[in-house]
Amino acid sequence: MKPREISGEECEQLLANSRIGRLGLSSGDEPYIVPMSYVYADGSILLHSGLRGRKLEMVRANPRVCFQVDSVERGRWRSVIAFGEARLSEDAQAKERLFDVFTKKEMAGHGGKAFRREDMERMPMVIWEIVIEEMTGREGVW
Repeated sequence: MKPREISGEECEQLLANSRIGRLGLSSGDEPYIVPMSYVYADGSILLHSGLRGRKLEMVRANPRVCFQVDSVERGRWRSVIAFGEARLSEDAQAKERLFDVFTKKEMAGHGGKAFRREDMERMPMVIWEIVIEEMTGREGVW
């Protein structure tokens, strides 16, 4: 099968069903990509990270990002790339929203440890929200 474009609905379905994607950032003439766990909710991609690091330095310099997910099953592949602007927050409300969405997706843990809402509110972390402005997807067979 020749690769074909997939619909917006199919793109959203892949985003909703995947748990790991690749965050693409750029600052100056330096690109950077890193795999991250995430959830897709209400047209946005939600991530979390520590308070310091290369990702944060880059996104603060240039909040324009992309996020890619894919799946391969029995030789059939699908891939989605979403483009948008990353919004960062450290406040309790953003952490509560992330906790609620992760819990609904049965992802309320990290490293095998389950967290409670109170734990997340106290954790030093940055919540990332990528509001999707454009999204494209393709599928094909190897």
